[in-house]
Amino acid sequence: MPQHTENMASLREILSGLTRETAWPAKNEISREIDIALSHVTWSPALGAAATDTAARCFEALQIVSRASSDDAKRAAAIQDSLAAIDELQRVLDAAEPVVRSE
Repeated sequence: MPQHTENMASLREILSGLTRETAWPAKNEISREIDIALSHVTWSPALGAAATDTAARCFEALQIVSRASSDDAKRAAAIQDSLAAIDELQRVLDAAEPVVRSE
């Protein structure tokens, strides 16, 4: 199993469990999981674009979920959109060359 798979699973778990109170505190954790996943593969423009899109869509979900004015349907739609972005990032990560580390 590729090393980045665990990071993508963690991202899905974070986003799936968001509440109004936990949304903004999750921002750093989301960034960290994306950064760690990227460290396992060789960078490419497609990977950079997918990671940027995923981060943006996840942070947009954080904004929507944390707003008092957002109803449940808006929150659910934002979370679903961010999960779709995570799925796309995972597809790009799966296709990327793993980083070879000498130990």
